[in-house]
Amino acid sequence: MVEDISLRHRTTEELVALYARTRDERVRTAVIERHDALVHSVAHKFARPGVPVEDLIQSAWIAVIGAVERYDPSHGTKFSTYAVHCMVGEIKRYFRDRTWGMKVPRYLQEIAANLNRMEDELYRRLQREPTVTEMAQAFNITEEDLLRAMDLGHAYQPVGLDGRREMEDGNESLALEETVGSTDLDLEAIVENDDLRQALATLDERKQKILQLRFVDGCSQQEVANALGLSQMHISRLERSALQQLRHAMHA
Repeated sequence: MVEDISLRHRTTEELVALYARTRDERVRTAVIERHDALVHSVAHKFARPGVPVEDLIQSAWIAVIGAVERYDPSHGTKFSTYAVHCMVGEIKRYFRDRTWGMKVPRYLQEIAANLNRMEDELYRRLQREPTVTEMAQAFNITEEDLLRAMDLGHAYQPVGLDGRREMEDGNESLALEETVGSTDLDLEAIVENDDLRQALATLDERKQKILQLRFVDGCSQQEVANALGLSQMHISRLERSALQQLRHAMHA
């Protein structure tokens, strides 16, 4: 520890007052180290899934350091009270600036963060669930802005492509990537093969039959020759001729 005997026996209020007068780095360090437990306590109160608690602790430490520098003992506020106020503000800034999955207007972030609190207050006052109109009036905003703020829960931490959500019946839903459409190869083939179909239509029926047997049904030239009652050499010549016609037609 940095504190020597003279500092160790002083209260925190005495130390912050001393630092305000002297700006002694030893005193500043002693004040900061005394708030280790408070920093961790405040940070863990704001912990939530998907947010590293180490980041919250770091934000709280930054706030304590700033609080020591800015604290004015003449205001009569206890330093720990002022420090907690600074920590809460810094952690809220962290959530506002670092944890949103999408860029969201700041005023909507503030409304979204206070929706549950406002709903609870109105429920206690009205003894029933508040309406959208009543909620909007409580925030002094339009109903449209209120609904936008209520939808921000989906923008805070968007679900990943492989993320799954639990359905009302307890079963898991499909992952997002399993609901994304894929390329329809048959539809693409319609466009890609349209020129080929038109070119095939320029061939006579026998040449079309030869190409069908050879390149669609996978027959050998000899098998095609047997099927059409021609020689294998004749089939070879007709095949070459048909392919040349196709190339010419598609080029045209």
